[in-house]
Amino acid sequence: MAVHLEWVGMACFRLWQDGGPVIAMDPYTPSAIGLVDDGRRISADTVIVSSLTDVAHANVGLIEGEPQVINALDVARGEKSAQIYGAPLRAVEAAEVADHPDGADDNALYAFNAGGLWFLHMGDLGYGLNQDDLAPFAGRCDVLLALTGEGLTLKLDELDPMIEILNPTWIVPMHYNLAPVSGQKRRMTKVDVFIERRPSDPVVFARQPVVTFPLPASELGRPAIVILEPSGYQPA
Repeated sequence: MAVHLEWVGMACFRLWQDGGPVIAMDPYTPSAIGLVDDGRRISADTVIVSSLTDVAHANVGLIEGEPQVINALDVARGEKSAQIYGAPLRAVEAAEVADHPDGADDNALYAFNAGGLWFLHMGDLGYGLNQDDLAPFAGRCDVLLALTGEGLTLKLDELDPMIEILNPTWIVPMHYNLAPVSGQKRRMTKVDVFIERRPSDPVVFARQPVVTFPLPASELGRPAIVILEPSGYQPA
């Protein structure tokens, strides 16, 4: 079954199957990331957040109406359970980078199955995780929504071994330096830095906010990097 993925910006995505409910992930607060809040809202039936404490990842108000809200951190801690498209949401507890200026809040990585593919969102992870940490995601990462901007998140040196462990078929970079979200406060790097350090991985420039999975897989046995254009960025 075809699954449509839209990058709204930063760590925020929308995902839906044809005729099915829409899932939003980690919605941001425009003013918190350097955007003008023009009142624009996005539609979704369910919102998953990596925590409820970070305005850059948990602005449920960005979603119009009254969607169901799932806090992946609660799921990771075993305090709640949740289902997406009739299957359990998987989550692993983590935290922000230790030297975060606002304090290293707890958050979670989370994964769910849509259309026969597993989509794994890295939340606001601040450090690398090992194979034992990532065991709940074994065999459950076809599409990795990857933090690649480094500023206030894990370093690319820490991301690389996680990619080898998770073994995704596709990587969709997020949370990086892209105007007008230039990341002075967050010291984010551009996505080119991530691409250049992975010369064996094919790169797909979608040149639009939405792609439909499954995309063609690499014949080289390497994950394909899929670069989207954000639908939510407006000049400050």
